[in-house]
Amino acid sequence: MPDALDIKQDAVAEKRHWVRLTRACNNRCAFCLDSGSHDGIALPEDVVRAKLLEGRQRGATRLILSGGEPTIHPRFLDFVAMGRELGYTWVQTVTNGRMFSYERFTRQALDAGLREATLSMHAHTPELYAQLTGVQAFPQALRGLVNLVRGGAIVSVDIVLTRLNLPVLREILQFYMNLGVYEFDLLHLVPFGRGFEDNRDLLYADDDTIRDGLARALELADTPGLFLWTNRLPIRYLEGHEDLFQDPHKLYDEVLGEREAFRRLFATGEPPECLGDRCPHCFLLPFCETARAYAGDTGEVEARPDNEIELDGPTARFLGALDDATLAARVAPGVRIATREDFREAIAVAPDLADLRALAPRLPAPIRGLPPCLGGPRVAEPAPALADDARDAAGRIRLEPFVGFFIRELYRVKSLRCRDCAANATCPGLHVNLARHWGLAALTPLAK
Repeated sequence: MPDALDIKQDAVAEKRHWVRLTRACNNRCAFCLDSGSHDGIALPEDVVRAKLLEGRQRGATRLILSGGEPTIHPRFLDFVAMGRELGYTWVQTVTNGRMFSYERFTRQALDAGLREATLSMHAHTPELYAQLTGVQAFPQALRGLVNLVRGGAIVSVDIVLTRLNLPVLREILQFYMNLGVYEFDLLHLVPFGRGFEDNRDLLYADDDTIRDGLARALELADTPGLFLWTNRLPIRYLEGHEDLFQDPHKLYDEVLGEREAFRRLFATGEPPECLGDRCPHCFLLPFCETARAYAGDTGEVEARPDNEIELDGPTARFLGALDDATLAARVAPGVRIATREDFREAIAVAPDLADLRALAPRLPAPIRGLPPCLGGPRVAEPAPALADDARDAAGRIRLEPFVGFFIRELYRVKSLRCRDCAANATCPGLHVNLARHWGLAALTPLAK
């Protein structure tokens, strides 16, 4: 029987293909990311078919039909059937659910091959739903959800986290669980579209509000059968529930998807045009800052010493058994914590936290790649050099290898408690996969 980690890691590896059927929606969500692109267009059949074929040619097995609102496309049912005919083993849609309030439409969609529906609900009362979605349609959407559940579809609920619904997030989860929904995706606000341009004062919550709303809701996390995902939600809000943090490989989708900003950055040095007030709210800020630093680099970045010791589990135990004089001689080239891009591999090589705490004070120099509270340096570390294969023939950084490099070497995170640490300004944090493995509780703010 697979455990939760196996299920999540397998889901990360699954090849998915997203196809937007419309640039139109019959809701007007206050936080809509895509409001600027909603021009009322329903994509022509030949365009959709070409996109479906493209996904299959790339080996995708899960088809996700999205929008706008995909179900208002007049050929939605045909596209579900087309996906099955082309060989997708799983067809899913992301929808506001309103069209599924019609029982006949629901039956036709399921008969055509629809297996799963993710409903964007965000609320559990008509009043809060209307405030967030801009329409008085809660009974209709709820009826759609019930029809899908009764029809045997896998149903999950998306909840965009805002200042308005975070205080009642626990009640929202419980409401839908009582209707038979046991899978939820908790989405961090993205600072684009209507949510940022028009409604930022209404929607954006401070760090403590996000932390407290999540902590109260996640008391339900151990409910048998409940499956929770997070989307773009920084791990600092998930202390005690680090297993819910989105796998870092999601960065490949975020960076390599439809965004051209980073390609331009590495090709021309031109910074992303979105820089400014959005940055503190953006999930991609750590990657963006790192990418801009490397794009502006003159080539004089650190080259890792060939004889530097990588501190993994066996090495930590071996070094811990040495007498201090032998230990000092053995680690003279320097020590760096082992990090890996894949979470399973990171767990396999990570030292035991107790071994690390015992060893760190005995070393003659800090352990590179760790925060100072775990034996790392109190000063900012130089950035590691990129491998040659991360650059093209002209010396420009290649985007996809850089994403992997960032996850493996530089994806660091902190606890909200780190705000009070004396070393916060220079500490880069703990590698994301070590934080997922050890928990953010491993971090202890140093007294100022």
